[in-house]
Amino acid sequence: MHSRFRNRWTILFTSIIVVAVFSIGFSKAHSKKKTKSHSDKSAAVLWRDPGNIRNRDMYYGPGSKELAPAPPFHFVKEVTEGGMPKFDVEDARGTKWRVKLGPEAQAETVSSRLVWAVGYNAEESYYYNRVQINGMRPLSRGQKFVQGDSVVGARFEPRRKNVERGANWDWSKNPFKGTRELNGLKTMMVVLNNWDTFKKNNRVLTVKDTGDNVYTVTDLGATMGAAGGIGGHRSKNNANDFARSKFVSQVKDGKVKYGYDLKPKKLGILSAVWPPYYFRQRNATNRMNKVPVQDAAWIGSQLAQLSDNQLRDTFRAAGYDKATTEQYVRTLRSRINELNRVQDAQLASKSRRNH
Repeated sequence: MHSRFRNRWTILFTSIIVVAVFSIGFSKAHSKKKTKSHSDKSAAVLWRDPGNIRNRDMYYGPGSKELAPAPPFHFVKEVTEGGMPKFDVEDARGTKWRVKLGPEAQAETVSSRLVWAVGYNAEESYYYNRVQINGMRPLSRGQKFVQGDSVVGARFEPRRKNVERGANWDWSKNPFKGTRELNGLKTMMVVLNNWDTFKKNNRVLTVKDTGDNVYTVTDLGATMGAAGGIGGHRSKNNANDFARSKFVSQVKDGKVKYGYDLKPKKLGILSAVWPPYYFRQRNATNRMNKVPVQDAAWIGSQLAQLSDNQLRDTFRAAGYDKATTEQYVRTLRSRINELNRVQDAQLASKSRRNH
């Protein structure tokens, strides 16, 4: 009896020791793996010096005439992910392209160029008012943009073989937290009124030729309109809404607060009954606000180097008419000027407190 009792305790004690050792070993291995993945930042890239920004070709942006899609295009398949209608095609060179339709097509073409202009990575983006697609098939979404074997208002984005689309990255957890460059990218999102600043739209792109892991905002479609939360007013690709939006709200204690608020409004506040959504929107608002004055001023100085003609080329590449282009250019110039005044606003704020 006693022998059986001792055997049970021996087995139990041995099991506890085995589990403990295994757990410690797993924890150490996991810790080492985690430490390694976060400590090896040598290949992580967020921003590169763009050089003389006044020489940037804003018509082609991160692409070029040589890299542009080569017709004829052949329909491959419809893509159902995301909120906008999309499908894949193959061009005459055998390059695969993802085609996006709807209001994001123009907005993303513009936004990708503006982000690229100041040194951040952006994917190539080419816009067609109308383009023929051989073998075009009916779409489950966006059929209104299809006219026979053609589509209207199409943005082409490549899927190049030398670029691997890796994991999503988070605005709050990345190798660049607290840096001038990350704060500059946050400010760019507010400049563009991007109201979809979530992890799902950020991806690490690995360039196989160099091994660089390039941290990229890969979806810039929810831009160039009004930024707002559910129940409030938000839009994409709307020049009037973009012009009416408040940009810099306040400069205080060395930080810039923007008129950027994604929290639910009016009836949308009912979403608070589902806390995850409410807090997601609140956190997204907070992440893009309270940027250090010097960082906001830095990205403003980068943008200020763009001429009005370069800005016009940006909108020309996206097929905008002249009147809409001029309205957008005026608004962007006003926002750039606001960024370049934030340091003066900080000095004025300090002066008022001292008196």
